[in-house]
Amino acid sequence: MGFCAEHAAVAEMLKHGEHRIKAFVAVDSEGNAVPPCGRCRELISQLSKENLEAVVEVENDTFILLKEILPYYWKINRGREW
Repeated sequence: MGFCAEHAAVAEMLKHGEHRIKAFVAVDSEGNAVPPCGRCRELISQLSKENLEAVVEVENDTFILLKEILPYYWKINRGREW
């Protein structure tokens, strides 16, 4: 497992006291949008529950909310936080 660009960005954010992400995109070597890996999804979701509302470009010109690619988020139990 490598060190994704999202992890580097989060590390920089944390250095500056930031935790909220409004939108993000990962790209492949050809510049095409790709969905974030599961590890990155989890990291971003754990920074703040507000990040579940972050807009993610999962393929070129296709945008969804982070919570839509974490449909069974482990911190939620029947609509309530654990």
